[in-house]
Amino acid sequence: MSTQGTSVSSEQRGYGRGLILGLTMAESMLLLVFCLLLAAGAIIARERSTSEHIKADKLAVEVELQKQEASNALLEEKLEVFRKTVAGSDELEKEWRELELAKTKVDQILETGLTLEEVVPMAGRLRDSGLTANDIERLAPAIKVLRDKVVVSPAKQTPEEQLLEVVRKAKESEGNAKPHEWPPIISLSETNGYFFKSGSAELSPSFDAALRENTAGQIADIAAKYAVDVVEVIGHTDEQKISRLGSNLDAELQDVLGGTAPVGVLHPADNAGLGLARAIAVAKVLKSVPALQAVTILPMSGAQLILPDDTLTNGTQAGDVKSRRRIEIRVRKRNSPSTTEVGAKIQ
Repeated sequence: MSTQGTSVSSEQRGYGRGLILGLTMAESMLLLVFCLLLAAGAIIARERSTSEHIKADKLAVEVELQKQEASNALLEEKLEVFRKTVAGSDELEKEWRELELAKTKVDQILETGLTLEEVVPMAGRLRDSGLTANDIERLAPAIKVLRDKVVVSPAKQTPEEQLLEVVRKAKESEGNAKPHEWPPIISLSETNGYFFKSGSAELSPSFDAALRENTAGQIADIAAKYAVDVVEVIGHTDEQKISRLGSNLDAELQDVLGGTAPVGVLHPADNAGLGLARAIAVAKVLKSVPALQAVTILPMSGAQLILPDDTLTNGTQAGDVKSRRRIEIRVRKRNSPSTTEVGAKIQ
C-alpha cells in the first residue's frame, strides 16, 4: 500500500508541475497563440486605419491640386486678356498721338492761308515735287508772305499749280537763306596754361602777357567783324570751397575798378566773389590795350555753377578741376543806345 500510495502521490506532483495557473501546457500554448492573434489583429486594424487616412489625405490633396490647376488656368486666361487689353491700349494711345500730331500739322498748314480743299488735291503733286507736309509746316511763314506776292496768269496755271509754285518758291528762299553766324567764345582755362595764384585774382606773368599780346587782338578782330561794342569777361571757378571767413569785395571793389588799388587787395570769401575778382583782373588788363579802347568791358562771375559745356553743375564735382577754372570772353551789341554807360565799365 505504501508503495502504491507513493506512486500515485508522485504522479500527482508531476501532473501539478505540468500546469500553469491551472492550465495544461497545451491550453497555455493555445492561450498564447490567441493573444498573439489578438495583437496581430489590433496592429493590422491600426495599419488599415492609417492606410485609410493616408488614402483620404491623398485624395484631398489631389482634389486641392485639381482646384489649384483650375484656378491657375483661370488666372492665365485673365492674364492673357489683360495682356491683350494693355497691348490694345498702347496701340490705341500710339494711334491717338499720331492723330494729335496730324491735327497739329494740319492746323499749321491752314495757318498759311491754304484750305483743306486746296491742300488735299495737292498731296500727290507735292509728293512728286519732293515736298512733304513737314516742308509746308516749316515754310508756313514764307508761304503766307509769298502767296500774296507771287503773280501768275490764271490762263497759264491752275490754282493748284499756283499754290505749288508758292510752296516751291518758299522752299527755294529757305535754301538761299544763310544761317545766322554767332561770334565765337574765347575760353582761357588753366588747362591751356592761363593761371591765377591759388585762391587769388592775381594773374601769373605769362597770363598777363598772353592777354596783351594775343587775346586782346583776337577780341578786337571779333568786335570789328561782328560790329559789337560790349565785351563780357566771365570768371568761372571749380567747386573747391574757400576757407576765408570774410570778404572785402564790397569795401575794395570800387577802388580796384577805379584803378586806385591793385587787384591783389581783393580777398573773396566764396567762389562767386573769386570769379568776379578774376574777371576784373582780366578786364583791367584788356582795357589797357589801345585796340580795345572803343568797347565796353564788363566783368562778371559764373562762380562754380556753369560747367565748360554750358550746363549747370549738379554739385558732385568737388575738387581740383583745372578745366573749370577759366575766363570766358563773349562779345555782343549794347542792349540799347545811351549816352550814359550803365554797368561796370573798366576805365
